[in-house]
Amino acid sequence: MKSKELVKGDIYAVETGVYAGEMLVFIKSIDSSHCFLAVPTMENRDVPFESFDTARNSDIIRYVERAPTYVVGVSVAQYEKNENINNRREQSSTSHVLDSEESIEA
Repeated sequence: MKSKELVKGDIYAVETGVYAGEMLVFIKSIDSSHCFLAVPTMENRDVPFESFDTARNSDIIRYVERAPTYVVGVSVAQYEKNENINNRREQSSTSHVLDSEESIEA
């Protein structure tokens, strides 16, 4: 099943798993992943398309709402700041997957 089109600012609540309690603010899609800013941790999460669809279809995540424009702007700015910081450090080889067994820390 093809993923529905995500719009910048769509917010998803993570309801189960390691990241339960986080809200994911959609920022963009690249290559084969959707990119989110996780709130309240303010960490970037790259979720493969297939994992995102599985999480959405099995109620691991749930669509909440589209964020107001000013929230989207702040979220994008924080995501980009995190990207700039992460590019200066060695990147972890473990991907950010919603249902992974361990938390990923930079």
